[in-house]
Amino acid sequence: MHKNILNRIALGAIPFGIFIAAWLLVTEAGLVRQVFLPTIPHVLTSLSTLFIEENYLVDVFVSIYRVMVAFLISGILAVPIGLFTGYYNRVAGSVEPFVGFARYLPVPAFVPLCILWFGLGDMGKIAVIFLGTFFQLILMITDVVRGIPKDFFQAALTLGASENHIIGKVLLPASLPGIVSASRIAVGWAWTYLVVAEIAGATSGIGFRIMEAQRFIQTPKIFAGIVVIGLLGITTDLLFRALHRFLFPWLDEA
Repeated sequence: MHKNILNRIALGAIPFGIFIAAWLLVTEAGLVRQVFLPTIPHVLTSLSTLFIEENYLVDVFVSIYRVMVAFLISGILAVPIGLFTGYYNRVAGSVEPFVGFARYLPVPAFVPLCILWFGLGDMGKIAVIFLGTFFQLILMITDVVRGIPKDFFQAALTLGASENHIIGKVLLPASLPGIVSASRIAVGWAWTYLVVAEIAGATSGIGFRIMEAQRFIQTPKIFAGIVVIGLLGITTDLLFRALHRFLFPWLDEA
């Protein structure tokens, strides 16, 4: 068991090693000007300066709050909609055309509208992240439900289960592993939409700091912000993986 975990870590570290080696090669050899691609030491120095001297931790917590609130609202609404859309054909006929249309709408175009509707506070940023995850999550959960073997429902009906019992005792438990997996993907999208959400009208957050650094051509700080978002994203991804292994150990062992 521990050997398998170590092997996974080693295999997962290989792409990171290749990426870092390529970055070092390009920057240390002077193949690219540092205004376009700073060296790794410069990025690390900027990271330490941001956290030690510029109170960057506050911006990190602000961004975490916005992402998590948007993701929770998205999940609370999308899970039941996705379950019923996947289970009931009539609901699917009503929901899927609109969701299929809405998921292709460009979320960045909603930034000025969200500022107009919700103001310059957190709600405008949360709304942008919500729009980037909500419709996609509905479709993924719908697909999860449709992947449940029909025999499960037929067996429950044969045993005399009511509609409520089928939903509570068959549909929801059978969907939970897929819901957790879909949520893991959705929270990754939430992090990618963070900078879009904080691109205008923000006075705090990692995205705001990245845009501020861009205005003053402080490339190492831009990369520092990107690295922080990446680390936060992979942390949430690992937490969802751990949750999946904890709740459904038989699936990870299969």
